Amino acid sequence: MKNTAEPFFTIEPLYSLRQLVEQKAQRTPDEVCIRFRVGKTVEAITCGKFYADVRAIGNELLRFRIRGQHIAIIGENSYQWLVTFLAIVTTGNIAVLIPKDSSDVEVATMLFQTDTTMMIYSKSCQKAMEHCKALYGLKFLTYPMEKLYARIPTAQKTLSKGKNHYDSFTTDPEAPSAIFFTSGSTGFSKGVVLSQRNMCSNIVGTLQHFDVQSPVMSVLPFNHAFGLISVMLLPLWNGCEVFLCSKLSNFMREIAIAKPKTLGAVPLFVETFSKTIWRTAAKEGQEKKLRRGMALSDGMLKLGIDKRRDLFGAVLSKFGGQLECIISGGAPLDPKYVKEFRSLGIEVINGYGITECSPILVANRMSYKRDGSVGIPLPNVTLRIANPDSKGIGEVSVQSPGVMQGYYKDQQATDQVIDSEGWFYTGDLGYVDEDGFLFITGRKKSLIILANGENVSPEELEQYVSRIPEVNEVVVYASDNAITAEVFPEESELSPEQLKKKLEKEIQKLNAKLPNHKHIQKLIVRATEFEKTATRKIKRFKTGEKKEEDNMEDVAQI
Repeated sequence: MKNTAEPFFTIEPLYSLRQLVEQKAQRTPDEVCIRFRVGKTVEAITCGKFYADVRAIGNELLRFRIRGQHIAIIGENSYQWLVTFLAIVTTGNIAVLIPKDSSDVEVATMLFQTDTTMMIYSKSCQKAMEHCKALYGLKFLTYPMEKLYARIPTAQKTLSKGKNHYDSFTTDPEAPSAIFFTSGSTGFSKGVVLSQRNMCSNIVGTLQHFDVQSPVMSVLPFNHAFGLISVMLLPLWNGCEVFLCSKLSNFMREIAIAKPKTLGAVPLFVETFSKTIWRTAAKEGQEKKLRRGMALSDGMLKLGIDKRRDLFGAVLSKFGGQLECIISGGAPLDPKYVKEFRSLGIEVINGYGITECSPILVANRMSYKRDGSVGIPLPNVTLRIANPDSKGIGEVSVQSPGVMQGYYKDQQATDQVIDSEGWFYTGDLGYVDEDGFLFITGRKKSLIILANGENVSPEELEQYVSRIPEVNEVVVYASDNAITAEVFPEESELSPEQLKKKLEKEIQKLNAKLPNHKHIQKLIVRATEFEKTATRKIKRFKTGEKKEEDNMEDVAQI
């Protein structure tokens, strides 16, 4: 398999999100662009209908003089959600994207800090909306998403009668368009202000870098930049058909319907897929056979022979039978999963980005990749390592048209991450190799600085610990100047005492391979999984605190 640098793809310029839906409707009105399951049937949306629905709702907003407003959206991923978002941003309003699983306190805080004047919510979020409004006395208009969507036929009749406000309305691509919230994995979420130019530049830059193949399956939450911009809007501009997964619990059922060639996922999904494959193989007594097949596959690939679809047809059928690529982002991914899925016939393209940069900055390419790396910069991204140490490791900083306008009403926080020359400081540590591939080594804020002055990356140790078969999730941090591994174990037939001793032995084996200053000295075994963000990243700031008795099984000194 070749692995050489090739020219970037040529992509038509994209200046606004209205252009994204309008141009496709004009050129290929009858082409299906979105599919989703409704009960036992699958509904197909053409480019023409998609634009007509956005135009109708957008015209209603303008007809009732709703422009320049901060409009919050809260609900599960759906076609209605997507139409609502595009109608808001193409009519000069600002979409405030509230994570569906936020607590009432978090929702109220987000609404208050973003000066929200209107909230559009799905039926599943109605009780949360009512409780939030009653409890905190917030004064804003509320409107059910389903009711808004049901207005489309009436709205289209209004347009046919000549009451057209939408077609003549223009938006400024440089103006604030959407407020995303940071994941909150290391503290309270901040509102990230992005313009249409920010989002469109990232869509084009990523497509120059990577040719997304149709069909695509969308499963990540739309309130997250990666889920909305990279896995939904980006493939639409590339002419792909996108299948909307109704909810995570339906994923395996719906992937058989979607039959995607491309899937956007966070590393936890990839890890779960791997564990499911091996668990199934072990249950069916096929584990050794699968390992031999993968070794044979790897050997044949070195000779330029690719028989992976024949060798692993039964495994690939679980993912719809056509899956060729998983685009992984949002958190570090152990290179072992990249190699494992490549052996099976699925390329895992690891990338790197951040909400504040719309979001993708760096990614591997199908034809040019390096395992363990997050790839090379997009063609419209300039990258540098700020203040590198003797090993070349420093803070990853970038210049890009995708860099946010700032944190909403928080100039102090904005000035801390964007300097006077427009360099954005990501807070991530890394280095660049001789070929320009970026390697992320950890978070600046989570770096462990020991009393002897040694710096330790917890992410590096987490990757090692996560390879222990009995470990499901792990977070490493410093506690009383001791490197601590807090573990949520896999389900096991071992007793709690046996499991603890097994984990201790495995960590002792790991320590024997590491320099003294990286030794894990304390082990904490949790009884429950870690609290996570909407994109399944562990909330690090929730660890290391005093635990409740029912959440702690044991603490051991290694």
